[in-house]
Amino acid sequence: MKPGKPSTVANPQRRHMLGALAGVAAVPLLGASPAAMAAGFPQKPVKLIVPFATGGATDILGRLIGRGMESTLGQSVIVENRPGAAGAIGAALVAKSDPDGYTMLMAGVGSNIVLNLTQPATPYEADRDLQSVIYLCDVDYVMVVNAASPYRTLGDLLGAARAKPGTLSYMSTGQNGPLHVGMEYLTQRAKVKMIHVPYKGEAPAFGDLVSGRVDVAIMTVPFTKPQIAAGKLRPIATISAQRARGMPDVPSVAEQGFPGYAVPIWNGLSVPSGTPADAMTVLNRAANVALRDPAIVQRMLELGVAPIGGAPADFAVMLRRERERWALMIRETGVLGG
Repeated sequence: MKPGKPSTVANPQRRHMLGALAGVAAVPLLGASPAAMAAGFPQKPVKLIVPFATGGATDILGRLIGRGMESTLGQSVIVENRPGAAGAIGAALVAKSDPDGYTMLMAGVGSNIVLNLTQPATPYEADRDLQSVIYLCDVDYVMVVNAASPYRTLGDLLGAARAKPGTLSYMSTGQNGPLHVGMEYLTQRAKVKMIHVPYKGEAPAFGDLVSGRVDVAIMTVPFTKPQIAAGKLRPIATISAQRARGMPDVPSVAEQGFPGYAVPIWNGLSVPSGTPADAMTVLNRAANVALRDPAIVQRMLELGVAPIGGAPADFAVMLRRERERWALMIRETGVLGG
């Protein structure tokens, strides 16, 4: 595709920040049934598996939401980081756990959609093995370079990549994951070749980006904002359909010659399939309560994250819609693992 040619992938309608907050406020809190109350779920701490390394945005958000759920659950939410394989290691652990409500996954587009489309050998099938609890939030990602880099715009980066095919490198959070697909989608439209360097998370990649061992990275606004403020990184583009909430001065990829380009990233909570409905109700309620907590909402907005919330069915519907969109993008890029 040429840079000026609109994408054939449907452009997702990202919710405006205030609209998202209004949506959360409008969601009725699902009350636990008498059976669940009688059973006393949960009777012990609940684990939240974060499939990326400590210190990244998914980890930060997982800990924030987990703490917010504790008052409703009456139990601790213990975060465990299980990074690797673009999120597949942590997701597989949850998929194979007992379906009793005590193990949750900090779900994302990679673990719940993309990996099963790009890697047929992934040791779980998200549609079959994972059950939707709640659509937590939309998360903005930004393309960043070392502050000392000569690339000040996306055009600068792509121009250098075009002049030196196969020499510039980009970071993602895993082979065949959503950021890998999204970047390949861009390089194909721009007709350039770049080297993909996968990492287990943002934090492990940061040192290589700052030192210049990797030329560009796609990272979350929550992770990059303090690094940009400290003068260590420079943003050159956002990958969402619109400009990032937390970085309104940074133009999107779509604005810089690639109309229709968008790689929407989000987080939710999933549990093993077969988890009892009563436990699902309790977990969903606790998460919705957390998303209504003014302190948590304020922190999410500071990080450039839009809270969503809702019922399990809302998350399931979104997953089906997004799976179709990502399947089309993957077919166009040809990203496919073993």
